[in-house]
Amino acid sequence: MSRIALVAGAGGVIGRRIAAHLAERGWDVIGLARRTRPGAGWRSIAVDLTDADDVSRKLATLGGVTHVFYAARYDHPEGVPESESRNAAMLANLLDAVTRGGAPLQHVNLVHGTKYYGHPGPIPFPVTEETPRGAHPTFYFAQEDLVRERAAEDGWTWSIARPHIFCDPAIDHPRSIGLVIAVYAAIQHALGEPLFFPGSERSFEARTQFTDTGLLARALEWMATDPRCAREAFNVVNGDTPRWCELWNEFARMLGVEPAGPRGVRLGEYMRDKGNAWQALVERHGLRRTALDRVALWDYGDYVLRPEWDIMSAMDKARARGFGQRVDTKEMFRRVFQGYREARVIP
Repeated sequence: MSRIALVAGAGGVIGRRIAAHLAERGWDVIGLARRTRPGAGWRSIAVDLTDADDVSRKLATLGGVTHVFYAARYDHPEGVPESESRNAAMLANLLDAVTRGGAPLQHVNLVHGTKYYGHPGPIPFPVTEETPRGAHPTFYFAQEDLVRERAAEDGWTWSIARPHIFCDPAIDHPRSIGLVIAVYAAIQHALGEPLFFPGSERSFEARTQFTDTGLLARALEWMATDPRCAREAFNVVNGDTPRWCELWNEFARMLGVEPAGPRGVRLGEYMRDKGNAWQALVERHGLRRTALDRVALWDYGDYVLRPEWDIMSAMDKARARGFGQRVDTKEMFRRVFQGYREARVIP
């Protein structure tokens, strides 16, 4: 029987990468998003997952779905907790529609993250998949409980991915640490200023980790098709844990600007009066015309760059069960920055 993947959140960066990877691998892919993407390379359905009637109506004819990859999230402003009830209801609406249509469903995969363990905030490290749920509320818990219950009732299996800060060359997703760093560096160079690290001395020395979206897509296919992954969660990170101080000089070199140490400022505040400098840079180099407050989400940059504790996820479980792929974080950023140049986002 052919594999038919229903990818929820296919309009977002992660969902898009999952759909593209599976399509390249020969899967029959159906992407769900609020708006369809012409020329995406897979079937697309525009649907509002918060509306149970819309989901039921749009998915009524999808009787052959074998795998669900769920990477959808309810929209939320940066710094505002994501709604547990709405995110759980969106997943429930999709599962109701798929199973009601008689689909031969085999597996459901959820894309979550390290906030499962309690981040943001100091957490024991390295975290393993056996680390208890964190004290901070998150919709991850409700969704996990939901798939456990539905799978037991309906007979399909599930898996959960827990990536960390994802990196991708996409230029239309401002909640991206790659775009934050690249655009910030371009402005500093134009101003004749060094690329100072926005966080504190302790932040500068802290270890961090990333998840390349291509790596994540490959891991999700493995999780959905290897029987050893059934009813399990897996950390999915690049596999290295560099300190910010080890990365910062490399970023400056890649982006052609002088490096500098920590200054303890918030990018969200620092960038407020840089709009004219950015527009002048865009005109001078013929870059894509995007407003500074839309090209990158500066408050998200503060969220990523300011933690003063190590963040490390163990990959031992995935390695032991057959997924041995790794990504060098410095090389990943080099590719991402080059993609921004080719897309004329930065000089």
